[in-house]
Amino acid sequence: MPSADKNEALRELGRMAMEKRESAGLSLEDIFERTKVRMEFLRGIEQGVYQGFPDLVYIKGFVRTYLNVIGAEELKDEFMAWLSRDIRDNASADRRVPPSNALGGTATYPTKGFKLASHFWLFAVLFLALLGSAGYVWYSLENNVTLTRFESSQQYGAVVPVEDEENGTIVPEDYFSQIEPIVPEPEPEPVSPSLHIRATNTDVWVEVTIDNRVVFSRTMTPGTEESWALPSAARVRFGRSNVAVVTLNGVALAADASAAGTFEYSPDGTFRRIR
Repeated sequence: MPSADKNEALRELGRMAMEKRESAGLSLEDIFERTKVRMEFLRGIEQGVYQGFPDLVYIKGFVRTYLNVIGAEELKDEFMAWLSRDIRDNASADRRVPPSNALGGTATYPTKGFKLASHFWLFAVLFLALLGSAGYVWYSLENNVTLTRFESSQQYGAVVPVEDEENGTIVPEDYFSQIEPIVPEPEPEPVSPSLHIRATNTDVWVEVTIDNRVVFSRTMTPGTEESWALPSAARVRFGRSNVAVVTLNGVALAADASAAGTFEYSPDGTFRRIR
């Protein structure tokens, strides 16, 4: 397909897209604000002029994004077909035609023996390539390497869908905005050893001794409570142990059924009845 036909088709598609945009009441500035695709690229799409654009994969991404915003998805297949036309034409035109002889007539190909030698080196190169690929795959599996390939068009002023020619995946428009940093959870702060006593429904006499020093000794009325830090074991005497709630290092302990008693509470959370 001649290049002039392709250029004319792209100009006509660009004109149709521009009419679609205008009928939707959108300006090029509106498209830029929504897609962040550069203004010169947007004008190039509508004019059918793609000089100065990046690679074809990015051109296709810009066109898809532009058509999605103006609601002209029906033009997408034609755009993609004409943008890829040169690649298909070059592939179909690649035929093996015998070269012309400098003295006139058609030149002949190399002899059969030369072909065999060429085929040998071709197979040798292919074998080495396969061997190298197998070794790389084995290395990747052994070292738990994830083979992933994404391409971004952020360097051209926009994040658009990009075709990955290697595995055919499409990077979503909002892929990069969805990536969130991994924030490690804070370590829980250690609980300082402590002792807490609360009188329940009647008066109770309590004496607390820490480091051989009496730090508390009086009658607690119902609902009152006291707390102490435990640098070492605390010895507590109760007039009525079954009417007081004891909490050791944040853990409430079961009340003793006896009327009175002396207990020892340790910083490690253990306790025992002394008498």
